[in-house]
Amino acid sequence: MARPAPAIGRTIALLNFLTAHPDETFSLSELARRLEMNKATAHAMLLALTEAGYLLRHPATKSFTLGPALISVGNAAAARQFEVVDYARDEMRRLSDDLGVQCVASAAIGEEIVLLGRSGDPEPLGLSVQVGQRLPLVPPLGTVFLAWSGQDEIDRWLRHLGPGAADEQLARYRHAVAAVRRRGYSIGLDASRTHVPPGPRQLRDAAAQVVAEVPHEEYILLELERSTSYRLSHIAAPVFGADGRVALALTLMGFRHQLTAEQVPEHAERLRAATRTVTQAVHGRGPNVGENSEERPAWSSSSAS
Repeated sequence: MARPAPAIGRTIALLNFLTAHPDETFSLSELARRLEMNKATAHAMLLALTEAGYLLRHPATKSFTLGPALISVGNAAAARQFEVVDYARDEMRRLSDDLGVQCVASAAIGEEIVLLGRSGDPEPLGLSVQVGQRLPLVPPLGTVFLAWSGQDEIDRWLRHLGPGAADEQLARYRHAVAAVRRRGYSIGLDASRTHVPPGPRQLRDAAAQVVAEVPHEEYILLELERSTSYRLSHIAAPVFGADGRVALALTLMGFRHQLTAEQVPEHAERLRAATRTVTQAVHGRGPNVGENSEERPAWSSSSAS
């Protein structure tokens, strides 16, 4: 397979870096240092991207940030998902009102999870999310998008674990994806156990903590232990498009209290009822998920994968 030219690779690295920090600006020196790039090379690249509208340069500080041309590109890629969100908003509001949680709509675009809509108020001093924020589509994140994908896509997702991933770890993730497909929704444990003041970088920082620091077997919840309560990070379920693929995920988050093993599937089924309604509204074609599984919870002595 042909490798991209170095200049293209550097440009991609720059844009990926700025996309990961959409609410920040960086000087030429900072970008050159962060990306381990020659300062003269970085300067020429930044000027070319600024002239094309992909970056903006502050007139006083001379720092750089994302520009309007990238917004147009992103809007074109996400146009179909934004349309689906419009059909989901009423259901999202009902979920937030009925369950006292936030409901977030997101889509997998490329190798990122993009947040496209939100309802409900954030938990006091808890995690706050903003429309437009992006998360990496890497394990353990994104099982609700991968569960109805082909094996090639699942393998590509697993490759983010790196060449050193053990067979046992890969098997655990395949088991997690299969479990999400079987029951029709994903469950994640609250990995942080702590609360920080809300801010625009919180969601990205929390995701980075999960990916980089938290043992993944402590994040993905596969089975429920009887008489156990859980502090969850999320419950997510898919909305299917006309092509039978996951067009959108609706995610419950911001749980104010722990949920018992009996309450988890109750919340999940309320969410799945909403996603089925949205799937029908957009004339989606989804598989029969969750039959004979989590509607009647399978209790286990093991709580996580």
